[in-house]
Amino acid sequence: MSASQLVAVTYIGTETPFQDRIYRSRLTFDPDQTRELPPELAAKFLLHADVFKAAEVKAKEAVKGKTSTEPKDDTQKTLEEASKTEDDRRQKENQRFELHQQIDKMDKQALRDWTKTKFQQELPGNLSIEKMRDRVKGFVDQFGAP
Repeated sequence: MSASQLVAVTYIGTETPFQDRIYRSRLTFDPDQTRELPPELAAKFLLHADVFKAAEVKAKEAVKGKTSTEPKDDTQKTLEEASKTEDDRRQKENQRFELHQQIDKMDKQALRDWTKTKFQQELPGNLSIEKMRDRVKGFVDQFGAP
């Protein structure tokens, strides 16, 4: 994303450091720190006028060999990592949901066999089909998808 497409946002809140937990960007802000964000994310942050304000985008110096004393801006890297983490979480949740759907289609014997194979757990044969499915879903939720 080019710098002209980014929106500068300054943190004016009191929490030190502030970590975004609402929009899952995983960004942290120190007081008066400005970060250049994609417009969609910046708009969300700027809805909280007591914590964020719009800022001017500073022109970056393009002089070779000159060292800067400002900390390196890791905003884009952090946003990419947060996006990857969120994608992984969604993928695992989708796998879990699909497994629950498969469990809903199994009969008693299939549930008992599958649970014995995947989780090394014995299900009592006298349980109702609904209770068996609930227990097997509980194993999936507790131990993860096999």
